[in-house]
Amino acid sequence: MKAAQTLTTAAALLCALPTSVVALSKVETRNLDIAEDDASRGLMHVTVDFKDECLHKHKDVCIAAINAKLAAYPELFEDREAFEFEVNKVREATDEGYNIVSMRLNADETTVGGLLGDGMIWYPYEWCLAADDCYTVGPWDCDVGIPLLPEQCCKMIQDSVPHEDMNGKYLECYTEFPVGSPSNPVNPGRVCIHTDADGIVVHIPKNE
Repeated sequence: MKAAQTLTTAAALLCALPTSVVALSKVETRNLDIAEDDASRGLMHVTVDFKDECLHKHKDVCIAAINAKLAAYPELFEDREAFEFEVNKVREATDEGYNIVSMRLNADETTVGGLLGDGMIWYPYEWCLAADDCYTVGPWDCDVGIPLLPEQCCKMIQDSVPHEDMNGKYLECYTEFPVGSPSNPVNPGRVCIHTDADGIVVHIPKNE
């Protein structure tokens, strides 16, 4: 079996799936502990979602609307002049890497937390031994009283699906770092945009 892999590309450091917020006035604050002149202080960071501007719209329309909001309400975004946009197409069953299972880690990056923090790991497609022989795999519970290490979680996943598919591929794993973890720290100047193959935004972007 193949060991869990860590992707270091920008696509591997995707923003966390956002929580829906319906109004600009409903914002999320995070306390970021920093040291300045040997004195610790709290810096409030405001996270704003861009549901109305972006969801189910083309990425170009989304980016233009976010930039317009930044220009109209700079005080909400620490008076920054621009955002850094990370645009990624969501993976589809026909894409390279379709056989990869994403294991989101906990914030300390040592154990598997899952997308919802409950240790559950999901694979979005059926596993096909032949064109007419497909079946559902997963989900897998990688928190069995205590969260599993990535290697332990990946081994359990691969052991449960031991056969190669009709393309000669086996399930593989990679670790994904949540927003706020050491490898993917909060960045209020970053906006992640997830699109389908036509460039339509499928998740609610947030600045984080």
